[in-house]
Amino acid sequence: MKTTAQFKSKDGLAINYYSWLPEEKPVAVLQIAHGMAEHADRYDDFAQFLNENKIAVYANDHRGHGKTAPSKKDLGYFAKEGGWMKVVDDMRVFTELIRTEHQDLPVFLLGHSMGSFLVRTYITKYDDINGVILSGTAANPPAVLNAGKMMTAINLLFKKGTKASKFFDNMSFGSFNKAFKKEGPMAWLSRDKKEVRTYNNDPYCGFICSLKFFQDLFWGLSYISKDKNNQHIRFTLPIYVIAGSKDPVGNNGEGPRKVANHYRHLNLEQVEFTLYRGARHEILNEINHQEVYKDILDWITFRI
Repeated sequence: MKTTAQFKSKDGLAINYYSWLPEEKPVAVLQIAHGMAEHADRYDDFAQFLNENKIAVYANDHRGHGKTAPSKKDLGYFAKEGGWMKVVDDMRVFTELIRTEHQDLPVFLLGHSMGSFLVRTYITKYDDINGVILSGTAANPPAVLNAGKMMTAINLLFKKGTKASKFFDNMSFGSFNKAFKKEGPMAWLSRDKKEVRTYNNDPYCGFICSLKFFQDLFWGLSYISKDKNNQHIRFTLPIYVIAGSKDPVGNNGEGPRKVANHYRHLNLEQVEFTLYRGARHEILNEINHQEVYKDILDWITFRI
């Protein structure tokens, strides 16, 4: 059963969220953090699959995304200051809400793309999750991130932070569709043409984010790249890194593999990695999504 509701953030913002509850008593909960320029309701099919296997699912629309954005002009904007950590703290409030409704159940956290970066930040601050799944994540060179931080700071001296930034959008994602341009716009997301059309026709997907958003994003990516921050992660936390071998965000699998190895280097004891051959960025919307669904289910079930 799917329902829609809201919770209040620490600073009073109304955060929209969805919950999918199985007919039978659930055995676990999966909380989802969606990616950039998309929204939580896109995970409906995946949530229904998990419901059929007695796992409850919760997913919120981040600030500046989906129905949390007060209007269409607010899409792609987190906050005036400290936007990245505000989104992470929203996720924490959401986790606490979930735990009040399912006090005895393990709670797992899945983050896709930008959501994976938020999850990677979350686990450096909070230790209240039974395991995390990172989908479509990446490893970014510090020099690139520092350049991005500097360039956004300079641009903010002359431009409004709320203004959509085509420049940083092109700089960050402009090359992703290069290998797939014959298939049409956004083909880098998936080999499933129907899913790509659905994304392109969704008014809550594919928008250009604000200048301030890109500053927040570069800040967040820089934060999770530093060992001193990752040293706060619980050594026994199960982490499952999953990605497509043709995902340009992760440099065709190289980035997610580096992330998994980095966690192992930090002596985290339960890090697993799966690369899906031929799959692109949105592995939950790929032509082999049933395989991905089952692998995630098996991973969660093993840890209940």
